[in-house]
Amino acid sequence: MAILLTPQISFTLDEAADFANSCAKKLGIHRNDIDDWSFHKKSLDVRHKNPKFMATLLLDIRDDSALRHLEKAGCKPPLPRIQMPDFTRRQVAPRVAVVGAGPSGLFASWTLARAGVKVDLFERGKDAKSRSNDVAQLMHRGILSTESNICFGEGGAGTYSDGKLMTRTKSKFIPIVLELFSKCCNNDRILYESHPHIGTDKLTPMLLNARAHLESLGASYHFETRIDDIWIDANRCRGIVVNGEKLGYDAVFLCIGHSADEMFETLHRRGVAMAQKPLAIGVRVEHPQELINRIQYGRYAEHPLLPAAEYAVRFNDEKLPSAFSFCMCPGGRVVPSHTHPDCCVVNGMSGSFRNGRFANSALVVQVGEESFDDGPLGGLHWIRRIEKKAAENLPPRYAPAQSMTDFIANKTPGTSPRTTYTPGTAPANLRNILPARVATSLLAALPTFDRQMHGFITDSANFIGVETRTSSPVRILRGDDYASISFPGLYPLGEGAGYAGGITSCALDGIHAAISWLA
Repeated sequence: MAILLTPQISFTLDEAADFANSCAKKLGIHRNDIDDWSFHKKSLDVRHKNPKFMATLLLDIRDDSALRHLEKAGCKPPLPRIQMPDFTRRQVAPRVAVVGAGPSGLFASWTLARAGVKVDLFERGKDAKSRSNDVAQLMHRGILSTESNICFGEGGAGTYSDGKLMTRTKSKFIPIVLELFSKCCNNDRILYESHPHIGTDKLTPMLLNARAHLESLGASYHFETRIDDIWIDANRCRGIVVNGEKLGYDAVFLCIGHSADEMFETLHRRGVAMAQKPLAIGVRVEHPQELINRIQYGRYAEHPLLPAAEYAVRFNDEKLPSAFSFCMCPGGRVVPSHTHPDCCVVNGMSGSFRNGRFANSALVVQVGEESFDDGPLGGLHWIRRIEKKAAENLPPRYAPAQSMTDFIANKTPGTSPRTTYTPGTAPANLRNILPARVATSLLAALPTFDRQMHGFITDSANFIGVETRTSSPVRILRGDDYASISFPGLYPLGEGAGYAGGITSCALDGIHAAISWLA
């Protein structure tokens, strides 16, 4: 028996009805020569409105002649599986505080705990099940819990998203991250799909499995526990402060997410080195998913093998800030993502089947530091003012909305458009809410988006505002060892620290930082 990895093979939709048989024909062997098979990588190419699957397969071959034929055809044994570094367990285990139970916190905790470190994982929000009740109250009744919502709680902000696992980050540990996600959510597809995703409906059960695994390694969870301060002594981080009590630790891994305003203020007062960073803000756009399918797939739009279509659009101009789509959610819904009662923020999410009637995506504009107030928290204060402006003159819990064509015409609609945003929308002209340069760039970008996806501009598309939390508004400065340049012992990680921008990249940041500390 031998396992061989095929070269990349193209499959038409008809051929994709039976990958193994089609693969055998393309490689010049009999289907019976393949004892078993699985995907190694799989992607969908929709260029030229002629969808086809691109795949590499792992084949289990027993016949010697078929094996020799496949080797001549370019099939090779797969590379060895990547292994995590093995750290010697110490007689006296160090104690580490991990602040935040998002991806960077969870994967830092996993890396540390498996090396014998005693990990205390602190999360200001609730456990996943309790949090889901609070999020349901927010989405359906507009009742906000400032400590348990779409941004705060077990799993972090990514728990209520599409659960995308695609990343541009380069790391040899990506397969390990995907393997852990696969085991915890019982989903093998994320190991080989080019655009892997979990789906909101699967993320809460996955987090319960992840917590059980971490606790089996000795990690301790502390939910509904907000960190008041970091404990600094002799120019070093010695631990954290909870309810006025100092708790000593050998290191503090700070994984606070992009919306931890109070902690950003605390760190600034403490003298932790921070800096502004560029932001991207704009609106959520919502199209009928059927329309996006037709645009992307053409005459194949209703083919049963094709998933709900995705898209990505971008606009670049020498005189205007760039605009682009972000966090596209096929078959999804628009959700409230604010953490303060006087603000309005929206985001998008979708389930594992992506079978909703509407597609949504952020359409955002890159904004540089020149737009912000002075000081490292200038960007934070700038976007919070926009979020407050979006909530002004609206009924509580409502979000401002208008059709795309009304936005282009600079027209305030008479009635609120129908959207998936269940707390409710109110008619508004988002050009009066967004900063002028953002609105101008979006307006200039739309014809380009329509050329990239003919039919993108339509009166059946709606804008819902505002999308402001695409990334952290600050960067907590750190060295090559992942430690704060201000205070040894403090490790700012993940999206909140300004070093990652998605579930997988945050998870990798947690792994790399933990390995650096262990080494």
